[in-house]
Amino acid sequence: MKLGYIGIALGSIALLLALVSFWAGPFSPQPTLESLVAEKAASIRSAALDALAGKEDVSKTYTTQWTVDKVINVIIPLLGGLAVILAVVSYVKKEPTRVVGGAVALGISAIAFQFIAMYVMVILFVLLVISVIGTLGGG
Repeated sequence: MKLGYIGIALGSIALLLALVSFWAGPFSPQPTLESLVAEKAASIRSAALDALAGKEDVSKTYTTQWTVDKVINVIIPLLGGLAVILAVVSYVKKEPTRVVGGAVALGISAIAFQFIAMYVMVILFVLLVISVIGTLGGG
């Protein structure tokens, strides 16, 4: 059996899942952007005021719930990683180089797309929170 072709299939599924997750998601209920930004801005401001007043920092812990979005975000790098691993094994078994390259490219593309999209959204969110804090007179 050609492992490189299985790698191409897994990498393709991972890339398609990353694209669908990015453009069609989120699939589970999410808080509104306004409530999320307001909550974070208020939390940052109160933590800063507490630190200036010398109050002790009380760390809050929480557990995350598994949602459809979180499962998808775990499956994408898993399938991409499997595609890369199968490509390496395929290369060792001297399968055609184009098949190996295709599996590697698809696996890495899926993983990279997910991380790039995630970090861009985080940067935009941080900039939005900073601008809201500045508007509230905190900066």
